[in-house]
Amino acid sequence: MDALKLAEKAKKQNIIDMAVGVSAMTPLFQERSADLIKEKLAALFEGLDRISSDQDFVKMHSDFCHWLVKTIRLAKTDELPSYGHAAKVLDLALKVCVYYCKMPSPAKAESLMPRLNGVIDTPILLYLFKKLEDIYGKSSSPHYLWTIKMIDREDYDLLQKVIRQDIRDSFDDNISPVQYDDIMGRRLDR
Repeated sequence: MDALKLAEKAKKQNIIDMAVGVSAMTPLFQERSADLIKEKLAALFEGLDRISSDQDFVKMHSDFCHWLVKTIRLAKTDELPSYGHAAKVLDLALKVCVYYCKMPSPAKAESLMPRLNGVIDTPILLYLFKKLEDIYGKSSSPHYLWTIKMIDREDYDLLQKVIRQDIRDSFDDNISPVQYDDIMGRRLDR
């Protein structure tokens, strides 16, 4: 392998390492899970060039989340993680690789960016449940139950719809979901 290819491969691996590290999720998972997740993400990122439709993106996202939920275990309880755990790992990794690092190429990153989902952490989850009540009139469970662990696929999809609705309502539809959590994360952490 020539030096430029070697450098490009190392760059991709470093970005994946950073993306997984940023998620702050790896301590939740059993030992050696981070290596399995990084391997799976590396393979997923190699296929980003082939994503050409919303359906392709949704399938890739769903396949990864289902893989993580079936393969990885939580460290303290040996239970399976939730869809919310898996989605947070993937959404953060995609944010770092595609949105921040413009991978796999600037043009492809630009085409993928509108498809990226907003990252849901606990403060954003609390905010979204309140928005869910405002937008849909749907009451939510008591606040002490509001954690990423409770989010299944259906809840995740609904919360992503709430993010998109809040973008229309609060940001005049001028940002994408991947930008939403940057803004709201800073706003809600104060």
